[in-house]
Amino acid sequence: MSKIIFFDIDGTLYDSRIGIPESTVNALNQLIANEHKIVMCTGRSKGMIPEEYFHMGFDGVILGAGTYVEYEGKILHQELMTPEEVQTVIDWGKKQKIGIILEGEKYGYYDPENTDDYYIAMKNKTEADCKTTLYPLNEAVDVPKWTYHHMELSKKPEIEEILGHKYKGTYHEPVNSVEFVPLGVNKAKGIEVILDHTGISREDSYAFGDSANDIDMIKYVKYGVAMGNSVPELLEIAPYQTARVDEDGIEKGLKKFGLI
Repeated sequence: MSKIIFFDIDGTLYDSRIGIPESTVNALNQLIANEHKIVMCTGRSKGMIPEEYFHMGFDGVILGAGTYVEYEGKILHQELMTPEEVQTVIDWGKKQKIGIILEGEKYGYYDPENTDDYYIAMKNKTEADCKTTLYPLNEAVDVPKWTYHHMELSKKPEIEEILGHKYKGTYHEPVNSVEFVPLGVNKAKGIEVILDHTGISREDSYAFGDSANDIDMIKYVKYGVAMGNSVPELLEIAPYQTARVDEDGIEKGLKKFGLI
């Protein structure tokens, strides 16, 4: 019987130092050969993902931490910010002198007026990791989510209140950023949409992740696996663990479950 496996990208399938390990690519191909279903499940929005990722054989994608769900070419769920909300995010972030990255369906967007060294370095790393070019904030369209970089966590409730508590931020300590998505939207909700659509049982679901926005996903599936390089809060709750992404963690984890 086919199983379905959900994979985060950054820190799970992909390592910023080495890219996607060859062992991971081989493991995904073996899953496909064994007639299992594989789904990309990432915090990245569509415009922040290299084109080649969409040609790796994934049956479905959950993008923008659940704001966009697609399976076998059919869009099952999509949420976008209003232009007014996008402008509010930009204006408030600039006023607070916070680094802003808007993640769109086609492109990502940044603030060219922000010349802080940390922000420029983060912007350059984002472009390198995503193999994309970020465009100025004033060109932003079709934005489902955003991230504030080097933001004081104490300020998070302020922007959430300004936006009518329609969005909730998740703090990512390793990179000192806060990722905002619509309230009630997360990777687990995206997984639920795909399971309902396909009829695949939750008992046959697996997920691999490494960061704070993977917690709901790891809790939701039957077999939730934390990478060896995961943040402490995910390692604390994950029922299963595997090796680091750069130590063949995906291949080893899939073999442990007999999926490959």
